[in-house]
Amino acid sequence: MAPKRVALKYCGGCDPGFDRVEYFNRVRSAAGEAIEWVTLEDSDFGAILVISGCETACPGVSIDPSAYHCIVSVKDDRFDPQEVVDTLLK
Repeated sequence: MAPKRVALKYCGGCDPGFDRVEYFNRVRSAAGEAIEWVTLEDSDFGAILVISGCETACPGVSIDPSAYHCIVSVKDDRFDPQEVVDTLLK
């Protein structure tokens, strides 16, 4: 089975409360070969993972949720990476 294409979007990092890159590395590890990571500039992806460094969640404001099937927004590193992956793969 081909991996699901998921676009990754980070916030700008102006006030991060956790290490966003380290958290993404944990998500990527949990996903293994099941997800192919792309950017929003790519086409034909099935979901978006938005990793914001704080509660403001700036990147989510610029994304129209009605235009995409699945958007998972993470605002801290307390979410289990495997649960994030499971949600993205639904």
